[in-house]
Amino acid sequence: MHSSSPRLSGLLASLVLAVALVLPAHAAERDSLKLLTIGNSFSNDALGYLSQISEAGGKQLKVDRASLGGCSLERHARHLREAEAGDPKGKPYSGRSLPEILASQPWDIVTIQQWSQLSFKPETFQPHADELIAAIRKYSPTAEIVVHQTWAYREDHPWFQKDDGFTPLKMYEGLRDTYRGFADANGFRILPVGDAMNLARKTSRWSFTPDASFDFKNPPAGKLPDQRTSLNSGWHWSKPKDGSDPKFKLDAIHCNAAGKYLAGCVWYLQLFAADEIPTSFTPKELTPADTADLRPHALAAVQAERARSRTAVPAQ
Repeated sequence: MHSSSPRLSGLLASLVLAVALVLPAHAAERDSLKLLTIGNSFSNDALGYLSQISEAGGKQLKVDRASLGGCSLERHARHLREAEAGDPKGKPYSGRSLPEILASQPWDIVTIQQWSQLSFKPETFQPHADELIAAIRKYSPTAEIVVHQTWAYREDHPWFQKDDGFTPLKMYEGLRDTYRGFADANGFRILPVGDAMNLARKTSRWSFTPDASFDFKNPPAGKLPDQRTSLNSGWHWSKPKDGSDPKFKLDAIHCNAAGKYLAGCVWYLQLFAADEIPTSFTPKELTPADTADLRPHALAAVQAERARSRTAVPAQ
């Protein structure tokens, strides 16, 4: 048997190096993390149980939030410009500005996201996202920027009742592709919460259909339809601040306990570079069977995203 020539050995070494650059190894698991979210109520939903999941996994987590309800990338960027110009309007985050928050800690990770109503519209991301990226790199230069992929609304949201072809699946596919394109263009990792919710919704346990036996036009006071398969908050009774009678309202947007737990599992896996989700924590609103059913969807979404990102074209 003849030994390999020096030239062939050199080519093989170059090939191995090239593959290693394109297909990076799975990052080492973290034991602690300083996390800042630049987001809105959806990032708050994802953080709902993250601290408890992290504690159950023996992790140390420090979290701060630059979050405003219904806040888009454009609005965050506007407040950033106001802050840098010395305008008091640039301090909407409980009296703080984004530059102040970014510089307050040596953040390990800073997450960004688009407002859910615009999440599937790529034309709404720029130039606002670039302004935020530049600010993060300026005021927290050691932080990794990670993209929070949001989720589609529930089937009974008014958007999907217009018979125009727009469905939860269409919304999900649009936001999925938009977030992937944005993240890949910048070389950012993704927190694939929308992917995990889509996987869960394909199963009978979390496939929601409205309760056909419930009278939605004349709901019995204090009663709710069957929403046990929902990942979203859904129908609820809301008491007005003026003291009038409670109102029957629909929230087909935000996460309920199951959705928050699923999102928290995705964040835990990605942010700590973990391969397993701790099983000892169960939110009081859920059963151990519920959490056991949800965890595989989070793991599958994260594993699929890790595999996909290895073949994505890196930012130049």
